[in-house]
Amino acid sequence: MQVFYSRPRFIPAFMFKTLKSIGFQAVDMHFHSEYSLDAASSVRSSLAKCRQRGYGVAITDHNEIRGAVKSWKQRQHVFVIPGIEASTIEGTHTLYYFYDIGLCKQFYNDIIAPLKKNNPFFLPIAIDKLMDKAHRYNAVACVAHPYGVGNIGIKKIKIDGMRRVAKKFQLAEALNGSNLRKLNRKAIAWARHLDKGIVAGSDGHLTKELGNALTIAYGYDIESFLHSLIANRSALLGNEMNIFVNAIRQIEKEKKYFHDARKLGLGRLWVTDHVNELHKLEQKMSHSRHYIHKHARRVGLDKDAYSNYVKLRFGGF
Repeated sequence: MQVFYSRPRFIPAFMFKTLKSIGFQAVDMHFHSEYSLDAASSVRSSLAKCRQRGYGVAITDHNEIRGAVKSWKQRQHVFVIPGIEASTIEGTHTLYYFYDIGLCKQFYNDIIAPLKKNNPFFLPIAIDKLMDKAHRYNAVACVAHPYGVGNIGIKKIKIDGMRRVAKKFQLAEALNGSNLRKLNRKAIAWARHLDKGIVAGSDGHLTKELGNALTIAYGYDIESFLHSLIANRSALLGNEMNIFVNAIRQIEKEKKYFHDARKLGLGRLWVTDHVNELHKLEQKMSHSRHYIHKHARRVGLDKDAYSNYVKLRFGGF
């Protein structure tokens, strides 16, 4: 496994297209569409960017597959891997990749949809139990951001039988574009210790973030590509988001979570210490917004577009 910390947007598109012509794929293995509870990127714009840049994508919405299904239907000349990001009762996030859209639909309809009826945010099932069910659909399980900020990473919380759980997933997300560098490095070391295949994904929620972290491996089709990843024959390319941009992004993203939870009558489920921490973080970061705007172009964000997005998509708590 090789990890290269570099911004893919600075690499000419013809290089990704050349890799594709000789059987290699560069894929953003963790990206969210407008069908996620906390994202706004359209499938159409995401696929258009993939065609322009020459890489592929796995749409992995939170407990949802409408984005994955739509991207599969509209994938013309784009390497698309059907996927989903499932949040289980412990708070951890796990990515599931499928060899075809049919299996993805079956898994969602049979397992995810019934579980999310009462709470679309966290499924009332343990992570290892969901992995067992996913294996019946030939899904490839990947632990998302193992050391993610907060309690969303498997290594940030105590899970009974961690060794048992570790035997049930095949991949670990070692380079998450929305994580901190030091936490990604911990994830890389952990994956190496377990001898797991590694992947990279932007964890993007806006089209501009798509492709910030890419997984490069051999594979003319989904099956051969995923087999390369499981065999630990991949290279990761990407860079983490600017820390100030990421902090404000996390605030706005969580606001939409809370807003949607209240619309669904689930507000009380979110009255936790996490809400209080978020308020404190927002207060600390409020004076840093001028920094974001000042350096918006340098970090790849359009100032006006970002401001309008925040205004339209997010309200107060």
